[in-house]
Amino acid sequence: MFVFVSHLTVPEDDRRELERHFRDRAGLVDDFPGFLYLQLLKPQSGEATHTFLTAWQDRSAFQAYMGSPEHQLSHSREPAEIMARTTVRHEAYEVIMDSRSAPEWLVGPEDTSSAGNP
Repeated sequence: MFVFVSHLTVPEDDRRELERHFRDRAGLVDDFPGFLYLQLLKPQSGEATHTFLTAWQDRSAFQAYMGSPEHQLSHSREPAEIMARTTVRHEAYEVIMDSRSAPEWLVGPEDTSSAGNP
């Protein structure tokens, strides 16, 4: 699994509108091959005011989306004025453990019956 995270520092006056924008999103990514889920997080500490997380089956699925018409259209819908006042920092992660599924090193090729049951 691959996770891409964007930490946003949004001016206080813009926060409610940015949250509304994400809640009312077009959902263009939802059916993209390899897309798993997205979350908008409101940090409880630190400098970022919001964190946007997307999870993918692998890095290549994420890269395919980044070059897609769906991505271009999605980003063209962003509130440009708010984003111009927002600081964004990106991070990328390879997920090496997920408590929601059996670790792949515990499941042999002949035994997939326990996959997903930690």
